[in-house]
Amino acid sequence: FILPPFSILDARQGYWQERKNDWLSLGIKSELGGRDQMKVTGALSGSVPQYYTYKEQAEKRVGRKLSCKEFEEKHLKRYLPTNSNIAFTETGGLLSIFDPVLCEIAYRWFCPANAIVLDPFAGGSVRGIVASSLGYDYVGIELRKEQVEENRRQAEEILDEKKAEWATGDSLEMDSLVSGEFDFIFSCPPYADLEVYSDDPKDLSNMDYSKFKSVYQEIIRKSVEKLKNNRFACFVVGDVRDKTGVYRNFVGHTIQAFIDAGMSLYNEAVLITPLGSVPMRVGRQFQAGRKLGKAHQNVLVFYKGDPKAIKQEFGSVEIREDDD
Repeated sequence: FILPPFSILDARQGYWQERKNDWLSLGIKSELGGRDQMKVTGALSGSVPQYYTYKEQAEKRVGRKLSCKEFEEKHLKRYLPTNSNIAFTETGGLLSIFDPVLCEIAYRWFCPANAIVLDPFAGGSVRGIVASSLGYDYVGIELRKEQVEENRRQAEEILDEKKAEWATGDSLEMDSLVSGEFDFIFSCPPYADLEVYSDDPKDLSNMDYSKFKSVYQEIIRKSVEKLKNNRFACFVVGDVRDKTGVYRNFVGHTIQAFIDAGMSLYNEAVLITPLGSVPMRVGRQFQAGRKLGKAHQNVLVFYKGDPKAIKQEFGSVEIREDDD
């Protein structure tokens, strides 16, 4: 699977969805391991692609109009595609699932041969299983024991030889959890309190944003300390609004944390996600508060060391050249 190295990554395209189905067919289920019990903020109509199309189909099937609540409680699950980036929680919300195709791209583009990957915000199994499937060693740190146990179970079922590893604990204490140096940092941190993963006070998603930012910055600093020289780091992030509706500048805070830790912002890309119900909501939210419909995430790539060493350290990558 080869993509040209452009700064636009379009997850809406058919080739992307086909590759995603290939990965998910292995049995990757990142939503398991307790994540299905967590709290998620936001309306389902804003998270589920084709929400209103599915609602209309359900209404035709039952022969009457459905309230959003009844549709979500009794009908919505049957319409979610198997390759969806979202899954239901026990509280009735939806949680995000990391895209395995983005994993593959990041590893192929920014990992040297025989790399060891550090993931300080591991969450589900996907980044570890994709890394191992591509021949890389992977160490993820995850606060919740039940999530680590589920990740290990999936790895045992899916992987033949190389096994991803997960350490249970707080990434603030990573010095006691993982040892050695790493060749790539790759993670998707909590987006503040957008998804609340547990009631553990050490969980970043339970903290007010000021404390969240301080702890988050320290975890990045510790991660960068463990990264070898002349190596990359990649974080996938998206900005989130505070209770007044203003963006917190989470993307900017992430960039500054890596710079303060001694890395340079080297690449940035935009991951375009399926529009879903955004076109149906954007008019109302724009008229009410001039808020744009968001359909992307930020892929931030940082470098530690001398950029002149990249060609020697990383070798060549096969690139598809498009004439279109």
